Amino acid sequence: MMRLTLILTSAATIMACTIPTSPLSNNIAEGFSIQVQNASFPNIHNHFLNIWDWGGGDQHLFVSPAGNSTSELTLVDGVITLLWDPPRRAVINGEYEVKDNTTKMFMTERGDPRAIFDVVYGCNPDTDALQTELSFKSRGDIEAGGDIGVRPFNGNYDFRWTPAGTTAYDPDRPWTKVTLAIVYP
Repeated sequence: MMRLTLILTSAATIMACTIPTSPLSNNIAEGFSIQVQNASFPNIHNHFLNIWDWGGGDQHLFVSPAGNSTSELTLVDGVITLLWDPPRRAVINGEYEVKDNTTKMFMTERGDPRAIFDVVYGCNPDTDALQTELSFKSRGDIEAGGDIGVRPFNGNYDFRWTPAGTTAYDPDRPWTKVTLAIVYP
């Protein structure tokens, strides 16, 4: 049995992608899309972050197929940005929900607290290929850390942030942590 465990452990080690140690820039000028990953939830896994014109210049963020696909996202100082006129930036500042301690992430031209990310390497959960990901860093300068996830909203899934260590949970609208993988067209 010990030999079988050793073989399985060795096989898992061989299959894991190798994460480079060199840091990545938090600026990406080339347009990209964001693939949503959580292999435990097929309803959202490998879908994309889409934008939905919500009025007043705001773009709300939904998991595809809801909304409109985009490969025009850029990253400016760690902030997901649409370089439109005027530019729209990812913020965390809408529709706080006490039941699950989450706050909406959306795109706006206003000066709401920015959703700031680090660009990191990760391993694709399906192919084990090396990929670049957005790792949540801070909500402006107000709070550091936490996680980005999605939860049901009118038959779709919208994007929400929760602070680190949150134990609040709403069984009627379960929040699911996701990985945000960068995909170039």
